[in-house]
Formats: sequence, C-alpha cells, structure tokens
Amino acid sequence: MKKQTRANNFKPAATTGKPAANTGKQDLSIFALPQQTGKKKSKAATRGKVAVIYTRVSTKEQAETNQSLETQLKHCRAYAERHGYEVVETFGGTYESAKSDERKEFKVMLDFVKKSRHNIGHIIVYSHDRFSRSGSSAIHIIDQLSQLGISVVAVTQPMDTMTSSGKLQQGIHLLFSQFDNDQRREKCVTGMEAKIRKGYLMGKAPIGYDQYKVNGEQVIKPNKTTGKLIRLAFQLKAEQGLSNTDIIKRLKAQGLSLYNQTLTKIFRNPFYCGLITHGLLEEGEVIEGRHEPLISRDLFLRVNGLQAQNAHGYTQVKEDEHLPLRHHIKCGSCNKPLTGYEMKKKGIHYYKCNTKGCCLNRNAGKMHELYQGLLKEYQIDPILLPQVQEMMGQVFKRLSQDHEQEEKRLKLQLTELKKKLDTLERRYAYGEIDREIFSKFSAELKAEMREIEVNLEKLSGPLSNHKMLLENGLKMMLNLSSSWGKADASKRRRLQALVFPEGVQYDREKEAYRTQRVNSFFGLASEISQKMGQKERGKSSGETDFSLLVARRGIEL
Repeated sequence: MKKQTRANNFKPAATTGKPAANTGKQDLSIFALPQQTGKKKSKAATRGKVAVIYTRVSTKEQAETNQSLETQLKHCRAYAERHGYEVVETFGGTYESAKSDERKEFKVMLDFVKKSRHNIGHIIVYSHDRFSRSGSSAIHIIDQLSQLGISVVAVTQPMDTMTSSGKLQQGIHLLFSQFDNDQRREKCVTGMEAKIRKGYLMGKAPIGYDQYKVNGEQVIKPNKTTGKLIRLAFQLKAEQGLSNTDIIKRLKAQGLSLYNQTLTKIFRNPFYCGLITHGLLEEGEVIEGRHEPLISRDLFLRVNGLQAQNAHGYTQVKEDEHLPLRHHIKCGSCNKPLTGYEMKKKGIHYYKCNTKGCCLNRNAGKMHELYQGLLKEYQIDPILLPQVQEMMGQVFKRLSQDHEQEEKRLKLQLTELKKKLDTLERRYAYGEIDREIFSKFSAELKAEMREIEVNLEKLSGPLSNHKMLLENGLKMMLNLSSSWGKADASKRRRLQALVFPEGVQYDREKEAYRTQRVNSFFGLASEISQKMGQKERGKSSGETDFSLLVARRGIEL
C-alpha cells in the first residue's frame, strides 16, 4: 500500500516543451547559461509589404528617353501592384547625379524610411543605377538598411537579396554602375586632354577675350575694349613698374574695374601670351594655343620677373626615376601632395610634405617598399585565375549587353532626329516656314544630334571587346607589385594612376597607406579572388555575406 500511495502522489517536473532524453546522462545545457546572460544579436525583423518608390534621372535630356521619371514611376507602381506592396510615398521626380550619395531627394528618402511610423520595408527603384552609382558606398548604405529590415528592390533586375548569391548579384550591379561612371569619366578626361593638346581651351576664356562658336568650332578672340586695357596693364607693369594699385586706378578711369587679386591672376596667366596650361597636362607642360595672344611672351616674362630664368611652373619637368610617387602620395594630416628631394652627399631620396609645421619626411626606398606591399593586396592568386575570370566575364557580358541596348536606343533616337531635320529642311525649301523658324529648330535638332553622337562615342570602347580587356587586366593583376617595382618612372606613374586614380594618403602614425578610390575593376577582381581563396582554405562558409564585396580595406567609403 505504501508503494502505491507514493506512486499516486508523485508530481512530474515542469516540462520545457522537449521530451526528456532518457539516456541517463547529465543535462549539460546549464553550462551555456553564463554565455547567455548578455544580449543576443538578433536578425532584423521583416517589415512587411509597406514600400516607397524612388525615381531619378541625371540630366534633363534623360526625361525624353525610356528611363524618364514618368516611365520609371509607371513601372515601379506596376511592380508594387503585382507583388502586393503598399506604396505610401514616392521620392525623386527630379534630376540628380548618382555619382555621390549627398543628393537632396535621396537623403530625404533615406531619412523617411528609417524614421517613418509606417514601418517601411522596401525601397522600389527602376534599376540599381537609379538608386546609386557610388559603388562600395551604395553597398554600405544597403547593408545599413538591411540591418533595419529594409530592402532595395530593382524592378528590372529582380533577385533574392536574402541569399548570399542575391547579395553578390546586387553588389556587382552597384559596383559596375560605379565602373561605368569611372569609364565614362576617363573617356571624357581623355577627350578633354586631346582637345587641350590641339590648342583648345577647356572652360571659360579669361577677361579680355570673347568666346563663341562658329559651326561648332571654338573661337576665342581679344575683346576690342577690355583686351586693349589688359594689354595696357601688362605694359604699365613691365615698362613703368607701377604697383597693382596704381594700375587698377588707371584701368578704372578707363571703365574697367578689377580687384588686386584678379589683376595678380591675370599677370600670372600665360594664356595672354598665347599659351595654355591645364591640370590634365603633365606638370609644367605648356601647349601652343589656337587663340590670338594679347601680349608677347617676352612681355609676359618681364612682368613676372622671369626674363633671366625659366618661367616657374611653366617649364617641362623631367621625370625623376627615384621619385615616381611624387604628387601621387598625399599627406594623411593635411591632404597635400608630397614632393621629393635628393640628399646629394649621400645620394638618398626622400618624400616630404611642404606644409608649414607638418614635418613629414620619409625615405623614398622605404615608401616604395610599403607601396609595393599595398599593390600586393590587389593581386589575384594564379590558381584562382580561371574562376575569377569566369565570374568577371559574366559581369562584363551583362554590362556589355546593357551598353548594346543603350547604343541601339541612341541610334534609333538619332535616326528620328535626322528624319525631323530632313522634314524641316524640305518645309523650308518649299516655303512652308520662314528662315527664322527654320534656323531656330534646325539649331536645336543639330544640338541634340551632336549630344547623342557624343554619348555614342562614350559607349564605344573597351567593352566592345571585353574578353581582351578582361584577360589583359587580370593578367596584369597577377604581378602588380613586382611589375611596378621593375618598371621605369613613366610606366610606374601610369600603373599607379590606373589602380589608384585619386592617389593614396600616407598615415604617419600607422606607417601605412590609405586609399581614397580604387579602380573598380581591380577592386572587384581582388575581392572575388580573396573570397574564393577563403573558401578554398575552408575559412569561409557558404553563407559569406557578399554584400560587403569591395567595401573593406583598400576601398574607403
């Protein structure tokens, strides 16, 4: 009876929802309790189907293309309706360049989705390049948004960004939007440099000149009134030795008012003696201009006190084999380019910062070793070359297809404009419209046609043969460091400008370089190589967060 009573009065222990393991072993879960006392890092909660739409075009002309604001908004709304998104607000609707993320409407939109009481879960855009073209910076912004449970959805580039492969695809789209920008900028800069070398002025002509176009050609001629007065100012300075103040008084009496600082700039500008200097040219390089000079070169040198010596800043500087990083490295404290010098007694070269009180002075040999170490970070492993080439090939193929589509669109638009111009010319020939109307509209059509032709020229280039570009680029990346070390000064400068277009900064405290901007090709290829290398060595799981691609060392936001 006693045994039965004890059995009937027995109360089981509180259950935890899991069946007790009848193994006879001690429960070890209690030993994990000390580690569970801190806060657990939880994943961002999904915010549901509430969304906003963001539209953007870079220029007014794009409003007339298939990527106009109205077209983007129409496709985004249709996408939201198909997928059951509730759109609570739209942003954009204006012209903003996506090269920088410091855009007014863009920042307003980001603030709204982060702080809105609607609990926004999605930002719908027409394509990723409408969201941003800032590359790694855009990846960083999207990563921050994802931590809040907000995703960026591209209507024309659908992908599952909840997976690592989807994040990789999104990162590649964003990075290559930047790559496309970089490539266009480089073509533009190359075109500008070619124009300058032909004697054309890039920018506004200085005071004393009239600037206009004749049949699309630049014409710069001395102004009959101000040109004579500027010439007089040079003569008064050189022949009578008058001070700037006295010269300004004389010019004002004849109707030309100048500030002292403005007159100083005029005296230092070699444009007035028929020469052109520009930041795109080599240091000290001077080009013969196509314009008519106001003064003689001898007069210019006399005014600047340079008759007996070379004009400082306007003579060709011979490249120094021992200081290839001069002006490429910037001081990490004051951001001024480093210059260089040689200690002749010892035959040792140094880089230094000329900013007063900066006191940065480093041995050139050590700086070169450090720079080669930086370049090694962007080399790719030869073993992984086939995989890297395959992945980069897919990206270039997609980018090439986008360029082909854009080229077709522009050619079609050009054909339509030519038809309109032809119709306009016929109507004028038959007397249906007068000369004034014909001149006005024909000029507008020709201007649009020239702009399209310029854009077509920008689209042509390396991407038309992306396989060769890819092969040569990756081959270069196998031995970046040693190639730079063995090259002469001229080739070194070209290579370092290719990899780091805006130069690098030297941090004296850490004795290391900081990169401002890395060529997107080198950035993407090296990161893919590193990620693949980690997987090969078993140091990375299949769930690697590829959304952070290229947003790591060497590529600052």
